[in-house]
Amino acid sequence: MSPRSSLLGGARLELRRASITYRQSGFRLSPVALSVRPGQVVALIGPNASGKSTVLKLASGSLRSESGTVLLDSQPVAGLSLRERARRIAVVQQESPLLFPIRVLPFVLQGRHAYLRGLNWETPEDVRIAERALEATRTRHLAERPVQELSGGERQRVILARALAQEADLLLLDEPTLHLDIAHQVDLLRLVRGLAREQGYAVLLVTHELNLAAEFADLALLLYQGQVVREGTPAEVFERELLEQVFQTELDVFIHPETGRPRVVLRSDAAEGGEPPSG
Repeated sequence: MSPRSSLLGGARLELRRASITYRQSGFRLSPVALSVRPGQVVALIGPNASGKSTVLKLASGSLRSESGTVLLDSQPVAGLSLRERARRIAVVQQESPLLFPIRVLPFVLQGRHAYLRGLNWETPEDVRIAERALEATRTRHLAERPVQELSGGERQRVILARALAQEADLLLLDEPTLHLDIAHQVDLLRLVRGLAREQGYAVLLVTHELNLAAEFADLALLLYQGQVVREGTPAEVFERELLEQVFQTELDVFIHPETGRPRVVLRSDAAEGGEPPSG
């Protein structure tokens, strides 16, 4: 079930030649053209310092583009108030530090703050929305647990639940599988893809995990030194010579016989095993 009270149909994110330069470091993100439609998962991939998180910050409105524009349903994100952005765009950061002990349900209710007025407390409807977000992320049974006592996989799903409680149309995920084992990585991204397809969320995902991006993303953008060097489906982007050049590592790319999705392995791993892995 969607945590939203009604299926809103999602929102379309567009970056039209958006760019920015960090004056202190000199890093420049060259103009980026990007579109994420409702029901779609788009992955930003590339080595460290390639500009992935910068693209995400432009999409969220926390950074303003120096050129071009960033649009949400044809409306400039820069023109939205903080409250309106919080209602329409949900951001899941790499880390979500806790300043004080808190239980899961009050933590997820933080996603309702953009809907509160003045010093008003959460309403019964806010609580119902938070509970639906917990159900959507399969964490309802954790509602009374302290967040700091959760496992890594449980905590990431609870953080996602807080984002869903915002009832936003656009989900921006910055390395959501960081520090998780492979089982929890797959579980979380399968959940995200399901939310996109079943509930109409538009999802922009930053990840270092190439095979997870290949498996769960509809489209991928490969960034290198502040430039988009390839965009398209994973099959179009995951080309061996290009990945070797960008990541400066000898790689092999295979097509999984069942899913038709690309798989990336170190060339030495493939040589030692004799046969490419099937998963």
